[in-house]
Amino acid sequence: MISFEVLDFVSYLLGLIEAREWETFRSCALEPSPTHFRARTNVIAQIPEFNGMTMLHAALKCDPPQQLVLDMIEICPDLLAARDCLGRTPLHVAAGSAADPRLIKILAHVCPPACDVQDVDGKTPLHFACDSSSVLFQDDHNNKSATLRAPCHDAICALLSESLAAATIEDADEMNPLEHAIMSNASLKTVKLLQNAAANYLQRASMSMCPGPTTMSLRRVSKANNDTSG
Repeated sequence: MISFEVLDFVSYLLGLIEAREWETFRSCALEPSPTHFRARTNVIAQIPEFNGMTMLHAALKCDPPQQLVLDMIEICPDLLAARDCLGRTPLHVAAGSAADPRLIKILAHVCPPACDVQDVDGKTPLHFACDSSSVLFQDDHNNKSATLRAPCHDAICALLSESLAAATIEDADEMNPLEHAIMSNASLKTVKLLQNAAANYLQRASMSMCPGPTTMSLRRVSKANNDTSG
């Protein structure tokens, strides 16, 4: 059974994350010892109210310093592949929270398989990066800006650099990242990037006859090319 004292301390750490008090968070969570941090992450995993969220999920929602994230995953590398109750990895959270593209690149590079992980709605981190209207958390509905930003080109580049396959994966609504990007008024440069990534992956898969994730067809890639060039 988890003591109230431990629960209070975990809540305190999560409060520091929300307030983006990163130096205080580091001194309280990481600096005592790696064992100390691992113990706290294990506690969070046992609390039903957190719905499978880890300390890394929580931190990435608030765009933490890159070095802090590197230190966290060095101590607990398994956090990168952890999935919450909605099947979302920390990379989903980073991509859906408009984290620094350099941070997204780090996460994708250290754990490339996370780029292709689909949540309960079939969405990969790339879907979230391409869909400006996506909402990760319930309270984000109230915080969503009235003017949605276009998808971040550098963030999409970071994800595609580790997985071209992600450009072809369809979500539960049978939409791929390219279609979300177009609907989110992505720049022509970003649309072309996604088109080329999807076409290159499908061409390679066709030549090698290797099965891959659920993908859109070459016909749909061609249609998207025609729609954006017309």
